[in-house]
Amino acid sequence: MQNKSSIHLRYLCFTAMLVAIAVVMRIFSLSIPLMGENGMRIGFAGIFSSLPAILFGPVWGGLASGVTDILGHLVRPEGAYLPQITLVAISAGFLRGIMWLLLRNRNPNKLRLLVLIGSIIVLLFGAANWIIFRIDNIAPDFFEYLYGQEADTSNMFFISRWAIARSEVVSNPTNTLTTMITSVTITPFIAGILGLVLFGVDKVMSFSLKKSYKEHASIMPLLISLLVAAWWQSTLNTIILRQYVFASWQLLPFWMVWFPRIIQSTITVIVHSYFVALLMGVCKKQKHLKPYLR
Repeated sequence: MQNKSSIHLRYLCFTAMLVAIAVVMRIFSLSIPLMGENGMRIGFAGIFSSLPAILFGPVWGGLASGVTDILGHLVRPEGAYLPQITLVAISAGFLRGIMWLLLRNRNPNKLRLLVLIGSIIVLLFGAANWIIFRIDNIAPDFFEYLYGQEADTSNMFFISRWAIARSEVVSNPTNTLTTMITSVTITPFIAGILGLVLFGVDKVMSFSLKKSYKEHASIMPLLISLLVAAWWQSTLNTIILRQYVFASWQLLPFWMVWFPRIIQSTITVIVHSYFVALLMGVCKKQKHLKPYLR
């Protein structure tokens, strides 16, 4: 039986190899402009920086993500180095490993059903709120037609009364109402659509992977683990970049720069998850690696 030091040494060597590949892949990543800034990056580095969290656990996942971020900045700097971004990367790597530990042994069919039902509920919630706002004539320019008079909400639905009550007490009610409408209509509607897309992606990818790697009858646990970490990282990085780097983003509502980044990270994770699952299958087929994998 291998002692802990030997096991950790193997973890370290394998993680170092994956980090090295991730850094090289980051060099060839593509930056996409967002609102006049290089706000998004597309590449395959995340496939290799994610693997240590899935294979060896959250601690190694956080370490791999942090080191990849630091080395990636040294090899291909994009502006000033921000330690906050590295800390977010470490937390995302750790969260990725935690989520996988929680979900890897769950019944994939139950997870699929949960995602399907949750997506439909969220989608219907957004659609219902949109219909209610249309019935109550609630639009972003609602306050502009009051001409200083108090809004009569007595005959409105609860969601309409709530949005107006939260908006009319601030200095810029129009912008606040716009954000409120977006947050309870467009955002849940698109979130529900994304959930249905994930359900379909899982069915297609799982069918493909099952032919070669029977243990991956469903990649929904992997998809959820990678997505939660990606959304966490993308949201925090958006806040940091908006606050400290891109002054032009401060002139825009938060959701306007956050939402495209979330969509981009979601699409990227869907692609990455397929390759991560393939590499997991390859690693588990290696006799000298299998005893050390979680």
